[in-house]
Amino acid sequence: MSEHIKLLVIGDILGKAGRKALRDHLPHLIDEHAIDFVVANGENLAAGFGTTRKVADEVFDAGVHVLTNGNHCWDQRDFMKTIDEDDRFIRPANFFPEAPGQGWTIQETALGHPVAVINTIGQIFMNGTWNCPFEAADQALSEIPSDVKIILMDMHAEASSEKMGMGWHLDGRVSFVYGTHTHIPTCDEIIHTSGTAYQTDIGMTGSYQSIIGMRKEGALHRMLTRLPQRFEAVDRGATIFATLLQCDLKTGKTTHIERIKVNPSH
Repeated sequence: MSEHIKLLVIGDILGKAGRKALRDHLPHLIDEHAIDFVVANGENLAAGFGTTRKVADEVFDAGVHVLTNGNHCWDQRDFMKTIDEDDRFIRPANFFPEAPGQGWTIQETALGHPVAVINTIGQIFMNGTWNCPFEAADQALSEIPSDVKIILMDMHAEASSEKMGMGWHLDGRVSFVYGTHTHIPTCDEIIHTSGTAYQTDIGMTGSYQSIIGMRKEGALHRMLTRLPQRFEAVDRGATIFATLLQCDLKTGKTTHIERIKVNPSH
């Protein structure tokens, strides 16, 4: 039996375009790289604003094991019920305690290896009020059983400094700390000497012929006029951005990291 596990981490999946890209390409990626576990951020699955059971099932069926969340978590009201019914969904652990759902989960690979996934949300430049993400991360780690060695942290945040802060705060305690939310991939993937990997933002799986996944006309209109404007997701031509990890099953340390990019089909 292999002493390593391979994991694929996917950033914010945006709308119909992102879901289609995963349906078309994720099964092949899983086979090509012998991936054991897939986690993705699902806060933009439903046309950019939240998620529903129907659209989430599309990416679960494609091979995703866990969906994390962010500031658009409650945009679809029915999700408040859904998140309590299925522990493959998590939301930021530093939401107030009254929030439905949980901030972390443990799921198993096909071979029975447990993987813990934690979700937090940043406080800097974010339009929301929630508790301290660092305290929430510490609390989650205190609750995760000590025999679970593979631990991933999705830090959904705007400020790169705050994401880096979380990376160093959890250094040596988790397998991978990574950022979501900006929809722009960063090329700063690294494995620290502790064995904890870090990347500031995985990037969006969605159309880059856009402004962070939304039709550029509407986004530009609001920027130029400062007037309210309804944003519409671009519904085709998505690029997949993801990060592939290999981790030691006994220690939880990351031994390999690389960015994955799949261009739109033509």
